[in-house]
Order: sequence, then C-alpha cells, then structure tokens
Amino acid sequence: MDAYRDGKLSQAAAIYDRILSIEADNYTALEWSGEIAIQQDDYQKAANRLSQASIINADKFCDFANLGLAYYELDMPILAVDNLWAAIKYNGDDLVAHSNLGKALYELHNIGEIKKSVKIAKQWLLQYPKIADARHMGAAVAGMTAPTKADEVFITEIFDDFSVDFDKKLADLDYQAPKLIGGLVADIFANIEKFKPDNSAINILDAGCGTGLLSKYLRPYASQLTGVDLSQKMLQKAVARGGYDKVIHGEITNFLNQHATYYHMVTAADVLCYFGDLTDIFKAMAFALKDNGHFAFSLELNKYQQSNDDNNGYNLQASGRYNHQSNYVKSCLAMAGFNIINFNQDILRYEHGIAVDGMIIMAQKYID
Repeated sequence: MDAYRDGKLSQAAAIYDRILSIEADNYTALEWSGEIAIQQDDYQKAANRLSQASIINADKFCDFANLGLAYYELDMPILAVDNLWAAIKYNGDDLVAHSNLGKALYELHNIGEIKKSVKIAKQWLLQYPKIADARHMGAAVAGMTAPTKADEVFITEIFDDFSVDFDKKLADLDYQAPKLIGGLVADIFANIEKFKPDNSAINILDAGCGTGLLSKYLRPYASQLTGVDLSQKMLQKAVARGGYDKVIHGEITNFLNQHATYYHMVTAADVLCYFGDLTDIFKAMAFALKDNGHFAFSLELNKYQQSNDDNNGYNLQASGRYNHQSNYVKSCLAMAGFNIINFNQDILRYEHGIAVDGMIIMAQKYID
C-alpha cells in the first residue's frame, strides 16, 4: 500500500503479484492488483484479477466500474455493459461509469445485441434523466425522442476521455474531414488578391478545433488563427501541436454570438454532428462572419431520407452523433443567409469497417 500511495505503481503491482503467487485467492490483493492494472492500461490483467475477485467474494465485490471499463477496452461489450450497469446500480453518482456505459451500449448495439442494448438504454434514461450521458446516449441507443443537440457536459466528458489518443484513433478510422475541408479552403484562397483586395489581415476561426488537425490547412492563409473548443484537454493537445495564435475554452455558439462580423472564415470539421437542429448554429456562424465571409464544414449524411417532409431533417444515431438530410442542410443555410459555393459528398471515415458518408460544404454569407 505504501508503494501505491507514493505513486510507485510498478512496484506495488509486483508486490501484489508476489502475494497472489503464494495465495491465489487473496481477495484484497486481487482487487488492488486489478485497480493498479487499470491505471497502467493493462486491461487484460485488470479483467482477469477483478473477475476472479468477483467470483471469490460476490457479496463483497463492488468494483464493477473498473471491471466494466476493462471489458470495454478489450472489445467485450456484453460483459462491459453488464458490469457498468451494475456499477451504476451500486452507485448512481459515478459519472465515469455513466460515461463508459454510453460508449459500451453503442458497441453492444453495433454487434447486433439490439434488444438488450435498447432495454438497458431505456432504463438508464428513465432512471437517471439528470445525468448528461444518460440523456443523450440513452436516447441515442434506445431510439427515443432526441434532444435537439448534444449536452455540453456530455461532449466535454467524451472528448476529455478521447484526448489522450484521439489522433491515433482517428488515424485508425482513416479520418478524412480535415483534409477534405482543407481542399475547399485552398480553393477559396487560390486567388488571395480576390479574397482580400484591400490587403487586410485575415481572421480565421476553427470552431470545435479539438486537437488542431485542421490547423495546418488554415495556417498558410490566416493572419490570426483562433481555435475554440469545449474540451480543455483537447485544447492542450492543440497548443502542443502549434499553429494557432490563440485557443479559447468555450461553447462555439456562445463564442460566435460574441464576435459580430469579425471573421473572414469559420471552419467546423466533424463538429456539427453533435447538433441536430442546425438553425441556431448556422445563424451564429453568419453573425460572426464578415460580409461575403466563408463557412466550411462537414456533416454526416442521412442518405436514406433525402426529403424532410415528415421529419426534422436530422436523426440521432446510436453512436450519439446526428446525421442530416441534404435538403434540410441546404434549407438551414439559406435561412441563415448563406449561398452554397461547394456541396460535395465523400467518405468522412470508416467505423467498424463501414464507410461513414458525409457532406463537405463551403458556403458564403451574402449581402441583401
């Protein structure tokens, strides 16, 4: 225990390993060994130790949250959901367990366990309506009435969690949104004299900048490049990457509404998929742009419902992200005061081996 308290995790792990080599059923050693393995990202060891502890003393065992996390990281969503749901029943205030349950339910849904995932998601949402993850992911997985946008707390938690290896995960998904948006940006700036005939400074905002993957495509054209994001941990990665003149922690709609006619261009790569209703965010984009300013962004495409006669024009998917009908997007842009310069469809990334179709759009604020 002294080694653990001093932060010497490897030393503490070795001590518990020695204890277990002598007394394989030592419940305390199994629990602590599992806890340390979680902190060391050794999820297989954590699952082995904690599952053994749960069998040895089922009445006493309560570390379902760590066991569920281990199974989630090992791509075992059935066991992950079972244990994370047990963790929440044991302690409904465990926000980390709530966050992990949302992710595990999506994976359970994705492997075809629809009935079970929907049943638990409904129970979760009904029992914990004040928990941001339950409100959003519960509705997403269960297919219940969706909020018009993702909760700020939910988004912050998700991206704080993802920040450690976010870029690697996106590379594994063959993530293309920054490159595709970057191509549209380059086309706009191909004739820089036309874009800024008075040779004025160009202010560009990367809304929902994350770790800064879009910055290299914007930096060559920006006199001032600003990034804004809800996740402080993602912003730290953006600062480390470099390229921005400043980064700001904040919600993008509020930020835009505080900067009237300030930016020549605003970009949003894989950001608006956390907005269902696009009305307010598009109006905020127009408000923050100078006359004739440009707005470049990506959205996930709802390719099965191209008309919006009988629905809202967007759908909350089990992933927790919204996809949108193209007609709805075009209508919202027009209402906000934008002309469409480019409207392309392309693959944004691959998820579970399946292509995620998207829209890559460049719009321009027009003057009446």
